[in-house]
Amino acid sequence: MFKGKTFYNEHIRKAIIAFGTVFNNINIERKNASGEIIQTLRVPLAYSTKQKFLSRIENIPTVESRGEVAIVLPRMGFEITALGYDAQRKISPIQVHKKSTSSATSVAKTFVSTPYDLTLSLYLFAKNQEDGLRIIEQVLPYFNPDFNITVNDLPELGIKRDIKILLESIGYEDNTAGTFAERQSIVWTLTFTMKLNFYGYVGNQDIIRKSIVDVFQNPEFTGERRTQKYTVSAATATGTATISGDALNSIAVTYKGEGYSESGPNVSVTGNGRAHAVMEPDPLNSGKFRVASVVIDDAGSGYSSVPSVTFEAPDGGNQGVDDSYRFLEEFDISYE
Repeated sequence: MFKGKTFYNEHIRKAIIAFGTVFNNINIERKNASGEIIQTLRVPLAYSTKQKFLSRIENIPTVESRGEVAIVLPRMGFEITALGYDAQRKISPIQVHKKSTSSATSVAKTFVSTPYDLTLSLYLFAKNQEDGLRIIEQVLPYFNPDFNITVNDLPELGIKRDIKILLESIGYEDNTAGTFAERQSIVWTLTFTMKLNFYGYVGNQDIIRKSIVDVFQNPEFTGERRTQKYTVSAATATGTATISGDALNSIAVTYKGEGYSESGPNVSVTGNGRAHAVMEPDPLNSGKFRVASVVIDDAGSGYSSVPSVTFEAPDGGNQGVDDSYRFLEEFDISYE
């Protein structure tokens, strides 16, 4: 299952960064008795466990503390507390995402994502009730009860997704009991759930150009058996012309076609103009060619409107590029 498929899509890392970004610019203002702003503070945010913050808060400097100082409040911190599968968002696991690449013969693909819920706890630490309320009242209005952020989920396939951050619960601790020698703190705990999607290995898949279907007469796979083979046939090149005055000016290739021989197709231009095709190897068909450009041999004259350009059909037929189902079909019937 994992052989030759090492990958790391950074889904949890991106979620942590996105979560921290949401709460990284909270400021509070302190006012005097007259209502004048005397201090503006940006509330620091860090990823750490709750216990580590509490131990720093309680760390009052002493002779034995060797210069260590207590943490400055107010402050915020967050940590991951759980990760669980979300069965309600499950979809068919055999579906795939695909995207064209620089290769003309393959596409990048991966199976659909697997849904998981990431639970995080956000802690608001304050040394007084007023600071704590100023922070919490800036957070709550944005969660009703969720808030969405856009994350570049899988850059290889160009997948961007809105991740829902759901506010699940709010807890409150007031550690005001104790002696005057003990440092007190107020702690708000907000529990959030992020709706994540985990993608697997992104590999390359060759373009499907042939399919084989076996159809049996009976559910027991007995009786008449019909084998149907579908192969994508070559399509004819197309182009458009422009004129300058009453003569041909240029012919642009709008579709290069496929399945041609190296000599190329004949190019017909209405009126008295003449042109020929310049060929290049067809990356989808080994040993075949496609139209790279068209060279005007004789610009002609007397054109009052843009002439039509017609290319000879390739060896495989005369299907057009706009025919979405240009298949060659073969039948083979046998009996079991």
